[in-house]
Amino acid sequence: MKRAFSLFVIILFVFACEKKEDKFETLKTEVFAIHDEVMPKMGELMSLKKKILDKVEGSANPDELRDIALSLEKAQEGMMSWMNDWSKNSTPHVNNESTEEEKMTFINAEIVRVKKVKEDINSSIAAAKKALENN
Repeated sequence: MKRAFSLFVIILFVFACEKKEDKFETLKTEVFAIHDEVMPKMGELMSLKKKILDKVEGSANPDELRDIALSLEKAQEGMMSWMNDWSKNSTPHVNNESTEEEKMTFINAEIVRVKKVKEDINSSIAAAKKALENN
């Protein structure tokens, strides 16, 4: 009976550890799904920026167009910064060289950051398209 109980406790411990690892992996998958969704839009960002800047001369709203071009540039910089930071900071967490708490803190922060990158990219593209339609 003692052996069975010990085995049961060990099995519970293993499953508890697996669940935590699964949560990290699930969130990491979500991070990269968001990244993969918006990364292909980087070319569109730069193309729209050029089109917007080409419209500045002779526009009734040159400052508005410059602001939109700046938001496109900042969205692109946000993605580059996020990718650079991920490559510099993720290794200990991905390689299980950090505590569970550190891993979860890291991945939760990355979810927030990459969602912000997505929001910035999508909103700046939408603003640029709208401005181009109206000018």
